[in-house]
Amino acid sequence: MAEYASKIERVERLRVSDSVAAQLTQLITKGVYAVGEKLPAERVLAEEFGVSRSSMREAIRGIEASGLLNSSHGVGVFVVSNAVSTAGQSDLLVFEDFTVPELFEVRRMMERDAAGWAAKRITPALTSELESIMEQCADPDLSDEDFVRLDIKLHQTIAKASRNELLATLYGGLEPTLLKYSLRVIALPGRREHSHAGHARIVDAIVTGRVREAREAAVAHIRDVERDIAKNLAQPVASQG
Repeated sequence: MAEYASKIERVERLRVSDSVAAQLTQLITKGVYAVGEKLPAERVLAEEFGVSRSSMREAIRGIEASGLLNSSHGVGVFVVSNAVSTAGQSDLLVFEDFTVPELFEVRRMMERDAAGWAAKRITPALTSELESIMEQCADPDLSDEDFVRLDIKLHQTIAKASRNELLATLYGGLEPTLLKYSLRVIALPGRREHSHAGHARIVDAIVTGRVREAREAAVAHIRDVERDIAKNLAQPVASQG
């Protein structure tokens, strides 16, 4: 058993503090906490968010790195901006009117069941379509934007293969959001390679009719995105040390 232990890669996920940072950033950008306003005490915020003070402290530290907050020792934490000027932590955690953790919750629910039903119900024509998309995605000369568009087309085809018209319609409505957000994260180190490998596992399970494996592969695919984002978010926090 010991010989395998060194080969196991620790699974990382978005932390509680990441979700708190996303929600607090959203409150700031919407003006609930105005520029110049002092935030409630760390203890009070921790109680309101239902998290530990250490998680609250970590969240505030991350938002400071994005330029929205500034801490004054012995005085408090103040809102200094309501707009994220550069891509960074907040850019990966907040998107339009919702948080990215919320987006992942919805994706896990929809894509897990879509993959499972597709493994039961897929037609030969849609099998060929999935395989064609995977072949196109494997092209190393493909631009990141074209890869993302094919990524979304792949998931739409899986939703269609579930033969649940309502699910396919709901997923179609999510397309603009997925496109915008996926274009943000595709540049993360290893993201494109991880994404393609995850797609390959999902498609293989679907076309061979392995329902449980298809569902598990779909969830693992979302967790993998979380892992890459979590690694990226940890870097600036660690550098502040």
